Amino acid sequence: MSMSGGYTEKILVIDLEKQKINVEKTNLDDAKLFIGAKGLGAKYLIDHLPKGTDPLSPGNILIFTTGPLTGTHAQTSGRGTVVTKSPLTGLFVDSHFGGVFAAEMKKAGWDFIVVKNKAEKPVYIVIKDDNVEFKDASKLWGKECLETHNFLQKTEGKMKTAVIGPAGENLVKIACITFDGHRHAGRGGTGAVMGSKNLKAITVSGTKKIPLHNEKAFNEKAKEVLKQIQENSFIPIRRKYGTPYWVQVINSEGFIPTRNYTEGYFEYGEEINAETMQQRIVDSGGACYNCVIACWNKSSIKQGPFKGTSLIGPEYETIALMGSNLGLESIEDVAYVCDRCNELGMDTISMGGILGFTIEAYNKGIITKRDLDGIEIGWGKPVELSKLMEAIAYRKNKTTRLLGEGIKTASETLNAEDFAVHCKGMDLPGYDPRGVFGMGLAYATSDRGACHQRAWTVRAELNDPELDRFSFEKKAKIVKEVQDERAAFFSLVLCDFAPISEEHCVEMWNLATGFDHNVESYLKCGERIWNLIRVFNLREGLPPGSDKLPPRLFKEPFTKGPAKGILLNEKDFENSLQEYYTLRGWDEKGVPTIEKLKELNLENYSKMVR
Repeated sequence: MSMSGGYTEKILVIDLEKQKINVEKTNLDDAKLFIGAKGLGAKYLIDHLPKGTDPLSPGNILIFTTGPLTGTHAQTSGRGTVVTKSPLTGLFVDSHFGGVFAAEMKKAGWDFIVVKNKAEKPVYIVIKDDNVEFKDASKLWGKECLETHNFLQKTEGKMKTAVIGPAGENLVKIACITFDGHRHAGRGGTGAVMGSKNLKAITVSGTKKIPLHNEKAFNEKAKEVLKQIQENSFIPIRRKYGTPYWVQVINSEGFIPTRNYTEGYFEYGEEINAETMQQRIVDSGGACYNCVIACWNKSSIKQGPFKGTSLIGPEYETIALMGSNLGLESIEDVAYVCDRCNELGMDTISMGGILGFTIEAYNKGIITKRDLDGIEIGWGKPVELSKLMEAIAYRKNKTTRLLGEGIKTASETLNAEDFAVHCKGMDLPGYDPRGVFGMGLAYATSDRGACHQRAWTVRAELNDPELDRFSFEKKAKIVKEVQDERAAFFSLVLCDFAPISEEHCVEMWNLATGFDHNVESYLKCGERIWNLIRVFNLREGLPPGSDKLPPRLFKEPFTKGPAKGILLNEKDFENSLQEYYTLRGWDEKGVPTIEKLKELNLENYSKMVR
C-alpha cells in the first residue's frame, strides 16, 4: 500500500553493538490496522522480539514511536511512546511522554527509532535528519537527568533529548527516560532497558516537512478541533491548576492513597493541594508541543530547607504517591522528593509505592535501620526518604538492590505480600479502588500492570447518577470500551487531557493519511491493539489468574472519610472480571478465543496462546 501522508514511511534501526544503522520501510498495511505509536509499536515488538527474551539482555529492543498525527497542527500532537518488554513486569510496556522530542523525531523523517543490542562502552546518539552519529558518553555516565540534558544542549546545540539518569545506568527496574529535561516516559522500567544497552542519551533535530494527504483540509479540521477544545469548560481549570486539581477532589471523596494505601483521606490534604501549590511554589505555566491546554506548572521552592529547588510539577500522581502516600505534610516536601526522584531518573508513581511499602516494612520490623545503612525512614520524612531513593538508584547495598527490583520481587523475597500494593508487578496509581470500584477492574486488566490511563473511570463513577461507585455493576462494559478507545487514541498519538471526539480523531487520521476509516473501524483498531498486546503478554508467560488486585483492598477497610468501612468483595470482583472476559470474547481464563482473533485479523498469532 502506498499513501501520501501521516507517516514518514521510514524506521531508523540502530545497532549499538556494530554502531551501524539500517533504514526499514514502515508497513502501511499494518498502519491501517494498528494506527501507530502504541499499536504499531506493539505489532513491531511481537514480530521482532523472540519469545522469552530477558528484558535487560542485549536481545531486547527499545522502540521510540510516533503516530500519524505526531508533529502536525493537531492539538497535543507532540506526544510519543516508548515500547519495549518491561524489566519490571516481564510484559509489554508502552510508556508515553510529552515535550517536543517526538515531533522533532518525526520532522527528522522517522516514524520509529528502534534500538538493538548493546554498545561496548557508554554512548549517546546524535540524529540530525538522515545523519546519525555515535558519540562517547563516558563523561556523561553517572550524571543526573537535567545535568545530562543541559550538557547535550551546550555540546550539540538546541536539540531535543532523551536521557537516562543513574537509576537507568544501574538497571533499577523502575528507571524512566527523561525527554527535553522535564518530561518522562515513566512507567515499566524503560530507562533500565536503555541503560542495559549502554545508551545514555539520544538527541534529535529535524528540518523536514511532515507529509499530509490533504494538508488544507487537515489543517482546517485541526482548527475546528482547536476551537472546540478552547470552548470546553474544563480547559481553563486544567490550564490554571494542571493535574494537581484532582488532589482536593480525590481526597475529599476519600480515596487518595495515604500511608501505603492504609487510608483514603489525608489530614494534610490542604497542604499539598492545587491551591496551596499555586500560592506557594508555582511561578508560571508551560506547554508541550502545539498544546493550547498548557497544563505545566513551573515551580520553585521559596522557603524552608529545600529553598531554591526548581522543577516542572509536581503532577497529581506524584503528589498522591509521594505526598499523601508517604505522609509528607507540605507541598515543598513533595516537590523536593519529586525533584530528586526525577533527577535520579525514576518513575515517581512506582517509587512512591516502593517507599510506602518500605516504610511499612520498616515499622513492622521486616526491614531494619541496619538494612538501610543507618537511614531512619518513616512517614513524613523527606530528607531520609530522599537518601533512600539515592541508595536505590545507586544500588548501594543488598536491601536497596532488592527494592530496585520492584515491589513484587521485594515483597515476595521479604514475605510481605499482604501489604504490597501492585498489579502484575506495577505499583497502583493515585486512585484507591475502595473509593471507585471501576478502577479496580481497570487496574487488574490493564495491559501493562496497574495503570490509570488505560481506563480512567473516576469522573464517571463520581458524577454519573446511574453508576454506584461502590459497586462493580456496569463497570465491565465501561472499562472494556474505554480501553479500546484509549488504545486507538494513544496510537494516533495524542494527549489524554485533550477532549477530542472519536469522530474528529477519525477525520484527522483520514485526512492525514488518505485512509477511509470510520468510528467503528477506528475503535476496532483499538480492540485489535488490545488483543494483540494480550497475546504478547500470554506468549511471555502471563499465567492464568494474573488479573487480580492486591490483598489489602479486600481485607482492610478505611477508618475515616467518605469511603470509611468500604472493602472490595472478592466474589463481586471475580464476577465482574468474568463479565469483562465475556465482553472481550476471551475464555474464562482471560485467553482470546480463536474466533475473536480471526474477527480482528490476528489469526496468525493464535498459536502463541494455544
